[in-house]
Amino acid sequence: MNTIRRLFGLVLLTAALCANGQQHPLFTQYMFNGLVINPAYAGSHGSLDLTATARKQWTGLQGAPQTQVFTMHTPIKFSRSSAGILAMHDQLGVTNQYNIYGVYAYRIPVSENGRISLGGQVGMNFYNSNLNDLEIDTQDNLQDPAFAGSVSRAFPNVGVGAYYYDNKSYVGLSIPTIINNRWNILDPTFKATQKRHYFLSAGHVFDLTAHLKLKPNILFRWVEGGPFQYDLNANLLIHEALWVGVSYRMKDAVDILFEYNINKHLAVGYSYGYPVSKLAAYQSGTHEFMINYRISKQKNMMVSPRYF
Repeated sequence: MNTIRRLFGLVLLTAALCANGQQHPLFTQYMFNGLVINPAYAGSHGSLDLTATARKQWTGLQGAPQTQVFTMHTPIKFSRSSAGILAMHDQLGVTNQYNIYGVYAYRIPVSENGRISLGGQVGMNFYNSNLNDLEIDTQDNLQDPAFAGSVSRAFPNVGVGAYYYDNKSYVGLSIPTIINNRWNILDPTFKATQKRHYFLSAGHVFDLTAHLKLKPNILFRWVEGGPFQYDLNANLLIHEALWVGVSYRMKDAVDILFEYNINKHLAVGYSYGYPVSKLAAYQSGTHEFMINYRISKQKNMMVSPRYF
């Protein structure tokens, strides 16, 4: 078992450095916090919005991904502009990634309730791999010098997005990171780079009865040089308070998710992902927790129901 874990730790490190792997963390509850994939989402609630999410992926598998993210965004008073921040920590094996971005969006009215938002973000990605934490067996039980010490990198990056939304629908297109930074610019034989991720998302709320709504969502994701993926999701909203949903991520997991609107300002969410990939035998699923708080900028303003 130790040999398997050591080998998997090495695989995780390699995946973290490779160009074609997952470099942008995945979230099951993306439809409730679009800022994690699209900067144009900023300000779409019309209030100051604070959201924290913690995700533990592939529970029981040593070195599996763990991600925490905090977002804050708000409209800017007396303007069509919005601003925010996104801070994220993602751990994969012995590699830690820290991202911090400033976000800006400009909203253009296109109908009574419809808005088109154009957004951008700029920030830094910090990477650190503590190779000393890897247990590598060698023939002479000596430490492999290739896996000694630690490796750190810092890369600037920018992202862009577009987002249409009204009271019942949304469509978004985004590229959260545009610059394909090379991991080692001094060694032309070292090919690892950051890769652009493209996201296309959409959803709509259908009124089934006076107290029951259905919201299907879809997310298409593509990484340059990597595979095309999609997420399919459907949520039921009961009495404007409780969301109950199910999702399928292509060749990865089936998720159940819940979100409870405690009041018009505070919501909490949880999702569990049952694995359907080849790693299913080595793990017991993925857990994701979310808490969201919204503060109205105007005392007499009613905070609308939180559909997305």
